[in-house]
Amino acid sequence: MNFAIMCTAFGLLIFLRKKPAKPWMQWVKGGLAAIGGASLAETGIGVWASGLLSDAGGLIADLFGTSAGLVVGVATLITTVVVCWDIGVDRKVDKPAMAGLIVLPLLFLAAVGPLADVGSGLTASIAQVGAESLGRLIGG
Repeated sequence: MNFAIMCTAFGLLIFLRKKPAKPWMQWVKGGLAAIGGASLAETGIGVWASGLLSDAGGLIADLFGTSAGLVVGVATLITTVVVCWDIGVDRKVDKPAMAGLIVLPLLFLAAVGPLADVGSGLTASIAQVGAESLGRLIGG
């Protein structure tokens, strides 16, 4: 179910990219990016991608002599700040915020410790909202 929701959300994002921009449409795109990213993180592709992010964090950590969890945690923090700043400054969901909303659930999966627990719970909740909404739309 999460794979279907992910494909639907990303397909709608691609479709809406070509439409003229209305102010409220940016918020719809942001919601679709968040639901698509959370659903991606709940699929096998998302687990594989978060493993790649964790491996990349390990390579960077080896360069600096630190742990991979710290590198992924810092990347998660930076991505969160960029998303919040981008949305907070101009009250629109621009491309950096959309990319961050898609990547954040994957970073939550790759992280370790309390950040991973809270982030994974948030990701699962958002993915469940997408599944429940689709279920209500199709009458299930």
